[in-house]
Amino acid sequence: MKRYYSHLGKDIFVTAGSARELAPGSFGICAIGGGAEGWSVVHIGPGGDVADLGGEYFFATPEEALDFLRELIELMQQQA
Repeated sequence: MKRYYSHLGKDIFVTAGSARELAPGSFGICAIGGGAEGWSVVHIGPGGDVADLGGEYFFATPEEALDFLRELIELMQQQA
């Protein structure tokens, strides 16, 4: 699995580290417990604030989280 993806001009990073290290405007797929507990999806706001997009929903694999983010980005593009 790569660590960086781009979908419709949006940056997506897969990280085992802190989401706070990501650039504003990007999306992150973050390992929970090193990935053993699942993967969460986040968005980094313009001020660097981290918003959890999955709430209580976690993904078993980073690939599932990536598919979710791609669909979410496509929905956001349709709304714009």
